[in-house]
Amino acid sequence: MIWRTDGMTAEPDNSPSAEAARILLVGGDSRRSGVPRHICHLARVLSAMADVHVASEPDQGGYRDLARCGAEHRATRGLKSGLLPHRLFKGGCNLMKLVKSEDWHIVWLHARLPGLLGRAALALRLWRPTPGTRVVQTYHGLPFGPGHRRGFSTLSRWIERWMLSTCPPLDLVFLSPYQADQMTAAMGARRMSRHHVHILQNGSDLGKLPSRVERDDGQRHLIMTGRSGYQKNLALAVRLFSHLPDDCHLILCGDGTDHPRLQRRLRKMAGAAEGRLHFKGQIRNVAPLLMQADAYMLTSSYEGIPIGALEAFEAGLPMVLNRFETSGDLAETHPLALQLPMKSGNLAADAAKVDVASRTVVWLSLEKFRFQFVPVFHGLQGRLAA
Repeated sequence: MIWRTDGMTAEPDNSPSAEAARILLVGGDSRRSGVPRHICHLARVLSAMADVHVASEPDQGGYRDLARCGAEHRATRGLKSGLLPHRLFKGGCNLMKLVKSEDWHIVWLHARLPGLLGRAALALRLWRPTPGTRVVQTYHGLPFGPGHRRGFSTLSRWIERWMLSTCPPLDLVFLSPYQADQMTAAMGARRMSRHHVHILQNGSDLGKLPSRVERDDGQRHLIMTGRSGYQKNLALAVRLFSHLPDDCHLILCGDGTDHPRLQRRLRKMAGAAEGRLHFKGQIRNVAPLLMQADAYMLTSSYEGIPIGALEAFEAGLPMVLNRFETSGDLAETHPLALQLPMKSGNLAADAAKVDVASRTVVWLSLEKFRFQFVPVFHGLQGRLAA
């Protein structure tokens, strides 16, 4: 079977063998987050042309709609990222058992731990795929660089150099040209030339959006989506939010935001603003909350192409972004996006800019903004699919 990714499009071979193609997409954590949504989008597209299987930890909401995407879910323990040796061993054994169990045409590694385990097995010749099997690695974010912990960043660079030098030729998928360029600069053009590089950006598909009900209480709601963790930097968001006027509320959605310990820590940081801080936990359908919000905020230390931001884009919300790898791409395309350095010593000044930006939406009228926004978004979709 020949299956190629040129630029941003995936084109299957229409020969009879392509109809029976067996594709294994390997994720990790199964809670609702960007990687499971990306995999579900892929499964929906690929299932029309192949027999698609998805491996991840037992489902905790991220793959709830996978059956409707036309794919089979294979619960595989040990794929969630972690540093415990027995979990790494268990994950490696289960992954090898799965990839060797059938003659896959494509094994497509997504989450960080399966990507490391799978490519390490290839480098050490513990896994020798059958002839004709393509192994694909998607980088949902570079594992090093600004925003990452320095020690892990250095270690990740070394591991990537070793694997890219030692593995047989792979198909490497990046979410943006910028990521591919940064990886090439860090790894060296000669090392990267051993592999096939592709760009396949994230997408958004909220479906039919509910009607927006305008509030008459004079309050403004900023919304954040995404699971809690080091990457999302919720503490920075709350510190910035604490400088905003009293008519602003911050809505935190995503796995982990309903944990009492996290809530206590963030409420303490919010100080006098703690009563305007709202925790929603994991949300199956975020569209209604997006349609009730006045702006979307993302304070991540690092990102690939964040699906949460694309969903806010699709819902027609203005965006407030920290500076990360691809924030410039979003800010350049979005008609009303504010990109800030968000450094601790500057938060009061940053908050003043957020205040002005969110008031601009009220002045512009969100419905009028959305009317202007729709052709921009469809144009963006067209470029991603071109």
